[in-house]
Amino acid sequence: MPKVSVVIPTFNAHLHIQATLNSILAQKDVDFEVLILDDASTDNTLDLIGAVGDKRVRIYRHENNQGRIANANRAFDLARGEYIARLDHDDLADPERLLQQTRFLDTHLDVTVVGSQIQHFGLEEGRSDFPLDDGRIKARFISGNAYLANPSVMFRRDFVQSHALRYDPNLYITDDLGFWFDCLLLGARFANLPGALTSYRIHGGMTSLNLNANLLYQGKERLYARMLPAFFPRLSGHDIRHLMLLYKYRFDAPLELESLGALHRAVAVALREIDPRWGLDVEETKACLVSLLNQRRAEWSHAKYLDVKDIAALDRLFYQELQ
Repeated sequence: MPKVSVVIPTFNAHLHIQATLNSILAQKDVDFEVLILDDASTDNTLDLIGAVGDKRVRIYRHENNQGRIANANRAFDLARGEYIARLDHDDLADPERLLQQTRFLDTHLDVTVVGSQIQHFGLEEGRSDFPLDDGRIKARFISGNAYLANPSVMFRRDFVQSHALRYDPNLYITDDLGFWFDCLLLGARFANLPGALTSYRIHGGMTSLNLNANLLYQGKERLYARMLPAFFPRLSGHDIRHLMLLYKYRFDAPLELESLGALHRAVAVALREIDPRWGLDVEETKACLVSLLNQRRAEWSHAKYLDVKDIAALDRLFYQELQ
């Protein structure tokens, strides 16, 4: 059996799939298989993959398009490796990615999921600075960014299989975060390696640049309705409803000052206690929540939903609630 099952979901991926596949097939000193999960591509994606002619590549094609999440979920029943590694069809793996991550999981038996830094290329360049340790990674779940790069991760297949974990199709683009949150609730520990072992291609056709804002918010509302009370045990249902304003990007009308006041009260309530069961870094968790509040306040101020007088009043209310 292979040590690693590398999972690459594809759909009309002809522009980049050969470069992606070549980057994985160049890995050394690790026994692996590559699972191509094709969601009924209508271009020549499968012809390009077949032309590679490598017996380590296994192709599974949907006859009809099932959607990104349903396509990715097939991997859990098809993978044979001890570890599962994710890679998107437009990204590239460093030549030592699989070797470094397998060595880490082999020697850190308490870690369930290991990612790495990522190097952006294409329309943008840059390098991530994700936290390396479990507590800070989990804390970043609150803001929903800079925790793990999903195309960079490797995780233990037996953990996923023993708990029958799958991506939730109701979470739209937040399905990965929902999956990691489910892992957290079941005792998973996380880590990131300091090196950039995945190159993340920025291009106009990528999913994250072509989002449906309403579906995104609906997915976040579903996810954070579970996550917030798990992390912040003092929150009431009323508090959680107001905290959802932190995850909404677009508003049809200016927000009422009363609603914003309730939001600030809810943040203050959350900051009073972090549930210790999940191993979150307490200070990082608090900083992420306050940073998210400040980010939204800046956006609302820029949109003229708040003026200086309103901000001062909200600040007084917030610090009074923290006492």
